[in-house]
Amino acid sequence: MSSDDSAATAVLAAYAVGDLSDHLAPEAVHQAKSTLLDTFGVALAARNSELVRILQETHPGDGRRSGALIWTSRARASAEIAAMVNGATAHALDFDDTNESIRGHVGATLWPTILALAEGSGASGKAMIEAYIVGVRSAVAIADGMMIDSHYGKGWHSTSTVGVLAATCAASRLAGLDVNKVRNALGIAGSMASGSRQNFGTLTKPFHAGVAARNAVLAARLAKAGLNADQTVLEGPLGYYALFDGRGRVAQLAASLRQPWTPSRHGVSLKRYALCYNLQRICEAVLSICEGGAVSPDNVVRVDATIEPEGKAPFIQRRPTTGLECKFSPQYAVAALITGRGLTPMDFDNTILDDEAVNALMRRVEVHESHAPPIGEREWSEGFAVVSIELKTGEKLCRRVDAPKGHWGAPFTRQELSDKFAGCVALGFPGCDSARLEQAIWSIDTVDQFSGFSDVE
Repeated sequence: MSSDDSAATAVLAAYAVGDLSDHLAPEAVHQAKSTLLDTFGVALAARNSELVRILQETHPGDGRRSGALIWTSRARASAEIAAMVNGATAHALDFDDTNESIRGHVGATLWPTILALAEGSGASGKAMIEAYIVGVRSAVAIADGMMIDSHYGKGWHSTSTVGVLAATCAASRLAGLDVNKVRNALGIAGSMASGSRQNFGTLTKPFHAGVAARNAVLAARLAKAGLNADQTVLEGPLGYYALFDGRGRVAQLAASLRQPWTPSRHGVSLKRYALCYNLQRICEAVLSICEGGAVSPDNVVRVDATIEPEGKAPFIQRRPTTGLECKFSPQYAVAALITGRGLTPMDFDNTILDDEAVNALMRRVEVHESHAPPIGEREWSEGFAVVSIELKTGEKLCRRVDAPKGHWGAPFTRQELSDKFAGCVALGFPGCDSARLEQAIWSIDTVDQFSGFSDVE
């Protein structure tokens, strides 16, 4: 595999349709299945959300008996429409997985793309897992080729800007494209990469994931039909890296694709709480402190949370006014936990800010960034949260969390995955046999021709 800076798009295209025998580590296959379970579950949980209502009103399906399934409505539509609706739905509750290497979500773009295409083509479960692994590794490699923190800091939502190219790689593999057509597909997708973080805290934020999935399906299908595009979309002087980063480290992309699968680079973290992933560490630290029973809403003087540099970037809602905005507010998350409120998908309606105790506590919460944690080892990997709660007695209670439950370094057990999935399914489809559906997902690699998951009723 060449690392020539002038051939980044060709390198990525060759990888997308190449031999994966060295990249099918058991850990990677397990991740594929567990993230399919998680993605499908959190999507079903969003069935009664406002976003899904709007999507079903505007995209009810077209009455066809074949085609790709819209998961929450059980209607069928084109692969593009199903991928869009399912991708947005999977991200609707902000309860889906994340990958720190891309500073974004991967399951909500990859699995809706893969399932929509697989249903129409009768692809095998093994091919679907390979497409997922290609998608994750491509996402990490694309991010490695740019200054991802700078890209994210400028306001781009990498879930969609990186995700559309990664999902296009996955779609191209499933569609059976050759390298030349994959390069065209990437060129098409590069012109559809989008997503502004200004929309965090609105229904458009999860819609980004759906747009990325739809555009990936569309790019692969158009390229297969013969639509051409510039074949140097990544490295070209007016291409993806030039537009989104100012400069690309495209040799890093090739180097990334050569690396073996590792959890620290290619692993994903699942969520325990239905809100921004950068809040998960803070939440776990607060809960750990509160378990001692010394903390109550009335005896808290102030709460200080210290997190890693650039860790506050997603927290654009210091004083939220809606339930959605609360998902990106550390002030709300801390106050909610101290007052005994939950952070489940059911806990973010617009009445939550009517609680005066919550509002009073929010004014006592401050968040700071630091290169070194104020307690414990100075070293840290992806991030950290140190929470200090000062009580009226003068006592200060501190906890540090680097890897919250669900993080790739502290993964859910099989039972914890099952419990989350069952809870999610029960929210959207109370009568569904979640155990049967779960078994179908865990055994996806044994399926010769995928025709969809039919056990949701």
